[in-house]
Amino acid sequence: MFVTAYLLYVMPAFILQSLFLGTAVFSSDALVPTLAAFVLLRLYLATSITNRLVKAFVYYGMGVGFLALMILASMQVVKELASMSGMTAGVAGLLILGSVTAYCIINANSLSVRTLAVTSAKISKATNFAFISDVHVGSNPPRHLEKICERLDTLEFDALLIGGDLFDSSDFRLEDIAALGGLDKEIYFVTGNHEGYVKGFEGLLARFPELNIKVLENAAAAVCGINLIGVSDEQPVLARAAAVECMSREGAFNLALVHQPSIWERTQSKVELMLCGHTHNGQIFPFNLLVRLQFHHVYGLFAEGGSTLYVSSGAGCWGPRMRLGSRNEIVMITLRPA
Repeated sequence: MFVTAYLLYVMPAFILQSLFLGTAVFSSDALVPTLAAFVLLRLYLATSITNRLVKAFVYYGMGVGFLALMILASMQVVKELASMSGMTAGVAGLLILGSVTAYCIINANSLSVRTLAVTSAKISKATNFAFISDVHVGSNPPRHLEKICERLDTLEFDALLIGGDLFDSSDFRLEDIAALGGLDKEIYFVTGNHEGYVKGFEGLLARFPELNIKVLENAAAAVCGINLIGVSDEQPVLARAAAVECMSREGAFNLALVHQPSIWERTQSKVELMLCGHTHNGQIFPFNLLVRLQFHHVYGLFAEGGSTLYVSSGAGCWGPRMRLGSRNEIVMITLRPA
């Protein structure tokens, strides 16, 4: 966290100062601001404090700082290779940073709809599901979920599936997701990792039925002739895989709703379709390259051995409401008889 505080919140300012004034990039003067940034990071990420100013500093400092580090460091290299003046390189860096940041914020406030079709002899009639994950109410205001629900109201589907990380803040209230209760559709939900970080999340989940949301915590439900398997994220990988194997039904079309895509390879023989989120497709490029080091399947549709996996980029952002090289999405899935 200390290294993050330096690299994202402090170092870009010292690079910019070096470009304009010719000072050293690495200096002991960075210690004090790094300590200050570290304290605020630690205060917000490791406690239940949800002060809006601290949250804005942590989240947008993280997003803008990451972009600034990449862009300004690149301009520093260009300056040396092209014998460019520091002033010119600094101004160019700021213009690029401002343009990219504006694009990232605008892109993060958009919402796309992706359609998928899966056919199987185990399906008796055509069924439509809407799938969303990673809404992150907390990082995003309740209005973001309201916009998602307004878009869902224009689409035709039989049930809504929510793949975890619906909320991520200790100041979350059930009223923040009230828009889901107005959809007049069956809604099925599984937890993600961020729900588990919120103190007292079990009590919040216990109230989800008030909004017609069925919580599937290692439980299965028959939905439109489909065996819908819901897996809790609050357990080790092997336990998640065992839960899928235990609830899979021979001869049925098994659809597993799992927050993280890490168990698909272990359970391919037990499910016809698995829907996941969590990765955000990296959210801000090139984080998707780093995410790929942990997950083999970062984003999109994968098929192997009669089983299909879809990993969504999520319907919202975690941390800074910024996206580069990824988009918020609602996934519309049609299951058809072969």
